[in-house]
Amino acid sequence: MKKTPTFQFIKSNQKNERSGQTMIFIIMILVCLTIVVMLNFDVHKIIRTKTVTQNAGDAAALMAARWQGITLNLEGELNIMHALAMVNDDNDTIDAISNIQARLSYVGPMIAFMAAQQAAKNNGIYVNDDFTARIHEHADKVRYVYPTEPDNNGNPLFPEPWPNAWSEYADMLDTVADNGIAAAPDNQHLYADYTSGHPLLDIGFYEAVAGRNWCWFVHNYPNYNVARTDPPTTLLEGYKSYPPTWWPPLPFIPNRQYINSETFGLGINKLTTTFDSFATSYNAAGSSDSHINTSSSISNQVSTWYGYSSAAWSKWDSMDVHGSQNFPVVGTVRPQYNYTGADAVIRIIADITRITPGAGDSEVPQQITWTAAAKPFGMLNEADRPNAFQIILPAFKDVRLIPISASSTPSGGAFNIPWRIHIENHLTKYLAEGPNGLNPDCWYCSQLSAAKGKWEDPLFRQTGANWLAIPENKNLCYTQSGPGGPGGGTRVAH
Repeated sequence: MKKTPTFQFIKSNQKNERSGQTMIFIIMILVCLTIVVMLNFDVHKIIRTKTVTQNAGDAAALMAARWQGITLNLEGELNIMHALAMVNDDNDTIDAISNIQARLSYVGPMIAFMAAQQAAKNNGIYVNDDFTARIHEHADKVRYVYPTEPDNNGNPLFPEPWPNAWSEYADMLDTVADNGIAAAPDNQHLYADYTSGHPLLDIGFYEAVAGRNWCWFVHNYPNYNVARTDPPTTLLEGYKSYPPTWWPPLPFIPNRQYINSETFGLGINKLTTTFDSFATSYNAAGSSDSHINTSSSISNQVSTWYGYSSAAWSKWDSMDVHGSQNFPVVGTVRPQYNYTGADAVIRIIADITRITPGAGDSEVPQQITWTAAAKPFGMLNEADRPNAFQIILPAFKDVRLIPISASSTPSGGAFNIPWRIHIENHLTKYLAEGPNGLNPDCWYCSQLSAAKGKWEDPLFRQTGANWLAIPENKNLCYTQSGPGGPGGGTRVAH
């Protein structure tokens, strides 16, 4: 029997080993190249989606603000027509104009809402089913709840601005939603919303708890008398764990005259006065004109005009270096832009799925959110802002994007749906039952729980109070004086 030489077997075995190692090396290279290609695809997809989302949000906000300006100009034109009708003692025309102005304050913003949807869709954003469903749900509330909800005295909590207004308003909301909502109105102010001024209605409170941002408690509600002590103490020092509930009750829903739309409201008001009074306030405000000629026959006649609400239209403190809202603006705001009032804020959410393997389910869509704010601007003349005369006159000619923190969007935004569900559905139960009333599936509720490191944990609050009790630590919460004020910064970056 012929035997195979040993040296030949060893040589053959070494050759097979080298061949196997080469194959493994090639496979590893192919796997790495595949992952690089997939990662490159995902990165480009994310960048493109972010760009599309930003462009769509900006375009939608600018379109909505443009229609706000158009509507304000139309209200101003109708005021002029009102004055002409007074000269001719035409009371029927005056009544008709007033009715048109009342409806226009809703119809104009609804057109702005619809135009914003088209702008977002034209820029590549698809319909958001959650946004659409929420608008339909609110339309049902407007249609069936607003007409019947009483206040504490048995009077209508939501008095109609004109006969059958709530049904017509609900129809407008349904019409916009029927075409699908792609751009949500993030500064929507619902009539049934709580008023501000309560920490539980401030999304920054929950973020401060989650991030152990003790400095937030220095700059926000520093003397909030939660424990009803004298002198008042900070939230961290004064709050006592449940039971009992130491939070004050949530603010009441105000009963007011509903002139402005909930969506993209114009911040206008009815002013029953003489035309001469507008000229008086105009001159008292330091107008560049020495006087306004009001010698006509209508100057002393009392009538109802549509004008600017002083609560909505004021100096733009948040865009002032020395303002109170700590926005980090550099320099002074030009006079033609230095006023609050009508603005439009848009929230865009785009879903994106990745193909790169990694932690979590790559098939589950992840979200990219973009918010944008815009505002109409104009001047009565070369020196006077459009609201210098109180009464609305045609003056708006331009729209500009503005910072989110300088807009009228509420804390957390109006279409941060998990946040809205929390403040609308969860807070009242928490105040009544304490941590046992919290929803286990709600992130904001989890920050209020009694778990370790959460708000109802006494050790958590004591840790923060102890940290702030050290002067060196508390000094870190302050920045040098200058743009943005002593607190510095805002909770959003644009």
